[in-house]
Amino acid sequence: MVRWSTLVESASFDQLGALDASVISDHANLLAERRLRPRDLYRRWEEQQWSAEAVRLDRDRETFQTRLPRTLKSQLEATISTFIVGEYTGLDLLAPVQLGAPDEEDLIFLATQVADEARHARLMFRVGHEVLGYDADPRVMLRQAWARAEQEHRDLALLEGEIMRASVANPRDYEKWLRCVALFHLVTEGVLAVSGQRSIVRALGKTDLLPGIRSAFAAMCRDESRHISFGLHALRTGIHEGHADAIYDVLEQAMPLALVLTDRLQPTSAFLAADSPEARAATQTGIDSFLRAMRWIGADPAFSRHVVDSARVVAPERFEVRHRREPGRFAAQTEGNPS
Repeated sequence: MVRWSTLVESASFDQLGALDASVISDHANLLAERRLRPRDLYRRWEEQQWSAEAVRLDRDRETFQTRLPRTLKSQLEATISTFIVGEYTGLDLLAPVQLGAPDEEDLIFLATQVADEARHARLMFRVGHEVLGYDADPRVMLRQAWARAEQEHRDLALLEGEIMRASVANPRDYEKWLRCVALFHLVTEGVLAVSGQRSIVRALGKTDLLPGIRSAFAAMCRDESRHISFGLHALRTGIHEGHADAIYDVLEQAMPLALVLTDRLQPTSAFLAADSPEARAATQTGIDSFLRAMRWIGADPAFSRHVVDSARVVAPERFEVRHRREPGRFAAQTEGNPS
């Protein structure tokens, strides 16, 4: 039997869409456990290319517009809208991370991430227009998607701008660069993006609906696995060299917002029973991803638990009984919005 990692590592775009959701979901964790260096991650990037323009969305468009129940359609639109903004923002904000890269291998890998984010942004613009029916002009579409953003998403965007501007002002400040990496690679990609991608892959894996979107999000999960591994490598090095406080400061501000937002944008309940093991696992993904990443970078366990407790303070009603979701909760929140 071929090991799961070989299946994910060498799979074509079409093969990724056919893999079991658990195999795709576990890939980032098992890749991170190998503690690969930037050069190894670069080699993987060369071998794992796919085309955003080649993704077929015709079946997805017809299904989304005519066959999906209203609640499910609203949930998926909200989650995908977050990715429309998030993937473009990722592309826009990577320049400061590149500018402050401490060595040549880091810079070369970060250039591959820029290419990935461009591909993801192009794909999400296609999904927004061809499936959701948003305006074809990316600038107009971004405004449409931003109008659906949760408050935590808006707060994170403000924090991202503040931290990235500080690094641009002094690109040779290593601690400012580590702060950018902590926010971008651990919070935005390592928790927020990968949790959303996994939830969509897991949810759509239970149906034959939206095959283009499922395959695309599976491919994005594999790309994010490389990005997350790079971030963990950089942060592990930073903590080892005595810069933990700079990293912790960012995580203390950003991670509670990300954990709340991750839970809020889970589309899983539309496919699965609210009290099913799969639904409970989906809602726990963000916290598990964060705690696992913190162990891998050598962070203080007491600080990690403090951050999770802070998320409970931000929204206690969402973290006390995570698996008991009210049917139609998200639909009620978006009542009156166009879907």
